[in-house]
Amino acid sequence: MTGVGLDGRATVAAGPARSRSLDAGRFMLLVLVVVGHTFEQLRPGGADLAVRFIYLFHMPAFAFISGMVSVPVLDGRRAWRLLCSVVAVYLVHQGLMQGLDALLFGHAWQFRLHVPYWLLWYLMSLLWWRLLLPFVMAVRAPLVFALALALIAGAVPGIGYEWSLSRTFAFLPFFVAGHVWTARKGTQLPTLPVWATTASLAALLCAAYATRGFAMQWYYNGVGYAGMHLGVGAGMGYRLVYLVLAAVGVAGFLSLCGRLRGRVFALGAASMAPYLMHAYLVKLALAFGWFAPLRSMPFALQLPVVVVPSLAVVLACSGIGLRFPGLFDFRWLGPLSATRDKRN
Repeated sequence: MTGVGLDGRATVAAGPARSRSLDAGRFMLLVLVVVGHTFEQLRPGGADLAVRFIYLFHMPAFAFISGMVSVPVLDGRRAWRLLCSVVAVYLVHQGLMQGLDALLFGHAWQFRLHVPYWLLWYLMSLLWWRLLLPFVMAVRAPLVFALALALIAGAVPGIGYEWSLSRTFAFLPFFVAGHVWTARKGTQLPTLPVWATTASLAALLCAAYATRGFAMQWYYNGVGYAGMHLGVGAGMGYRLVYLVLAAVGVAGFLSLCGRLRGRVFALGAASMAPYLMHAYLVKLALAFGWFAPLRSMPFALQLPVVVVPSLAVVLACSGIGLRFPGLFDFRWLGPLSATRDKRN
């Protein structure tokens, strides 16, 4: 069976060895996504530190993996796949999630194409990254160029949450780094020595604690420097610090994922399904007050109560994605079906 990854690729669930570490990375990152979105509802306290730790690296790591499986070519076949597995999925769930939000919380429903609903920003950014990659890779030093764009973009008026432009540029270096890594090293995840992996994640936890007074927008990168009430110089400095810390976290976490073994991690092939489906579950839980009992628990109890159901959600939704890939990839609508699309 095949599944649809969050990077828009159809992946064989029990694929070759070269893809297993990627699937393990996707699977573990998905668990962190669900855990992070749950802990966001339980702050402050230990949940706040957990959210800050996760947000220091988990979306940059997803961008890195998406870059690993992307190519700097956009021909007719790849354009069709991008339209059906990213753009169409965004349009459908943008409407559905805004509709559910209106139903649950009494808002007026309106379809706002340019304002991604919550986690759908990643799909819009993925579209921009795929379109930008041929141009970025055409320069002499693509990673340096991407880093410069990430720093400069925060100072440009109009680059903010709309069209997911701020996050697109802020996380672009990780997408480009993933592509460069694959071009030079192949599709195995980066691997550090055990001591370095442990040290990098420990350092990131310390950084999350040290930055606990920072506004969450520093982690989200959803607005420019003016939106965080920073000047250009200070904003670039803060963003550069974030990018360095995120790089440490990406290297450490993906190195850990690269060591994981087991058939369960093949479920990471269907990352699109749990990424989308858990959003509906979180909104339902919020609307019906299911988070309220958790807020009064000590963090030591919150941790297993959040992590175990989050793992169950990822497992269940990934299984649905593997069994029914057509629900999360609409290439079946046209002549170039997923079965004919075996290459990048």
